[in-house]
Amino acid sequence: MRQLKEDTVKSNLIESQQSAYGPICVYQNKEYRWLTLAQKANDDITIQGVMNLTHPEQVIVPVNQCMLLFLLKPENTLNILNLGLGTAGFERVMYYLQNNTPYINAINTFNTVEINTNIASIAAQHFNLPSNHNTYLQCAEQYISQCSDHFNVITIDIFSGEYHQPFLTSYSFWQNINRCSEPSTQVIINLNPQTGKELQMLLVLLRQHFKCLAIIEFNEYKNIVIILSQQTLMHINVDEIQNSPVFINFAPNLYKSINSIYHIE
Repeated sequence: MRQLKEDTVKSNLIESQQSAYGPICVYQNKEYRWLTLAQKANDDITIQGVMNLTHPEQVIVPVNQCMLLFLLKPENTLNILNLGLGTAGFERVMYYLQNNTPYINAINTFNTVEINTNIASIAAQHFNLPSNHNTYLQCAEQYISQCSDHFNVITIDIFSGEYHQPFLTSYSFWQNINRCSEPSTQVIINLNPQTGKELQMLLVLLRQHFKCLAIIEFNEYKNIVIILSQQTLMHINVDEIQNSPVFINFAPNLYKSINSIYHIE
């Protein structure tokens, strides 16, 4: 990722669009294609997503690999809701696993919600999002408030630059997430809390809605991943990740990138 930040220069720019939420830029070198959103002049570059040009199904960043930890204990039939499209890395790997591996039995429903229409078009044009994928172009909070379907996997990866969306601290948002969930649903969130107090307040809120929480910290990333469920998550641990066939094949070094996994049950 450090190398990609150094390569985020005009000579590698292949697409630039002005969206309602600021400029979007796509860069490419010999190995990777990646996306950045609006940056303040003095800010460090924030890369929103990366695709390996030779193996687009690969999930490169450990934080994003952890969004797949529901595969340690998958349902026979998956009903998936992904809030936040980005560079469609989650969509690419899920379709690849379904079509080319024994790790997923069936995907019945697979919906993605993305507020930025430019992101959706760029994901289709530059990041291999299938044209027939169900993408809903609206605010995730609005989608959840109106949702009548039920999902057993819900992934939430919604950022504006380095900051996650304020509605993630809303009681009603999590109430609606629960309404759209099944008893065994796993909800997986990528977060970047700015302070310990902010994280503590969010954990208190989440504990009101879910019986079980798993909190994952990384060695080289400020982000944390939180997994939520009404059923135990004690199977989410470093040994299980290290010995899981799907992670041995698709994220063999993930267990080394994890600093700690904490459980609240």
